[in-house]
Amino acid sequence: MAGKLSDDLLAISSMLMLARERGEIIQLASDLNATIIKAMEIEKTAGTPASKRQAISATIKFTDEEIKGMSKTFKKEFIANGCVAHIIKRPSGKSGFFYEIRYRRNGYNISVSNKNLKTAKKMFAEATTKLDEPKKPKAITFGQMTDEWLAYKKGKVVDHTWEMYKRYASLYFSKALLSKDIKSIRTAELNKFMQEFADRPRLYEDMRILLNSIFKYALLNAVISHNPVTLIPFKRAERKSRRSLTTAKIKEFLTTVQKAKHEKIRQTVYVLYFFGVRPCELDDEAHFENGFLICRNRKRKGGKIEYKKIPVPEQGREYIDFSLPLKLPGCAQWVSKSIAALLPNELTAYSLRHTFATICQKYVRPDIVDIWMGDSPERLVGRVYTHFDDEFMKEQMSKVVFIT
Repeated sequence: MAGKLSDDLLAISSMLMLARERGEIIQLASDLNATIIKAMEIEKTAGTPASKRQAISATIKFTDEEIKGMSKTFKKEFIANGCVAHIIKRPSGKSGFFYEIRYRRNGYNISVSNKNLKTAKKMFAEATTKLDEPKKPKAITFGQMTDEWLAYKKGKVVDHTWEMYKRYASLYFSKALLSKDIKSIRTAELNKFMQEFADRPRLYEDMRILLNSIFKYALLNAVISHNPVTLIPFKRAERKSRRSLTTAKIKEFLTTVQKAKHEKIRQTVYVLYFFGVRPCELDDEAHFENGFLICRNRKRKGGKIEYKKIPVPEQGREYIDFSLPLKLPGCAQWVSKSIAALLPNELTAYSLRHTFATICQKYVRPDIVDIWMGDSPERLVGRVYTHFDDEFMKEQMSKVVFIT
């Protein structure tokens, strides 16, 4: 065997000296390289049983001459990926080897094998001419990705926020946009879409957040290669400072809500005023228990569950019907609009929360009010290191004098 390899090396070396064309030189150089490798492997494995010799896995590059016989469609794909395939060299017999060349990418699945490397390369080129066109992956529409993202976000954001996202998607995403392949959507198209909200700053902000979240989700799941929303400027809407009601406005408001036509929202109004909760916190979990209103704090991120426990004010007992459910009588948006219609200009349902905090801080320590409000703990000592019992909290609430 060693003598045969020596003859092969001598023959190839002689042919290289006589070769003139570039393609011929490249091919002979490749054959010489393969022969040298074979000689090294034989020397390395001499006397080693086939069962103990290991397969060698590597990449192999084809020359311009070798890819000429490939199909035109595959050739474009192959050149774009550097004319490289995967090769596995396995032991065969006592001292021989078997070469398997594979290409599995972008829908193609080619595999050929032979004891001769040169022959295996020719077989690979021939195999590309017998291929069916690779099946293109089914397009994912923007609507499908929106539904998938909404399903993913369910339970990861507060219910009120999730419902807002779902409602906005239903109201503002057109059928044409929802049916488009998400990969085909460009920044210019989305920018034109966002111009519809240019005169509504808060809606513009919310829609930009919604779009960016959907495309970012698609990007992180390798559905798209870039996020077209990135180039659309984020414009944070100016927030109006919410104000609490004056004494006169509180009395007028409580008188107005007693009219028969406001019966549907009356209970909600009283609870918002006497407990300072957010409208979205009046859900199925909110209830009265042992002189306290207990509800879920809906301002906690990352799925963190936390409950607020607010003592029932004595003055509130005169207004609140404890036999009625605390759940909102309609969607949060409708309730907020109904309450805002009863208030002076620029005041909203949230103003009742500000009014509660303003009144309470006149009579009890700010850290106590922080606990009742369930806001972010600016005074950490009051929220983390101090724990008050129920009787103490009831005593503190008894000091508060609400305007009625």
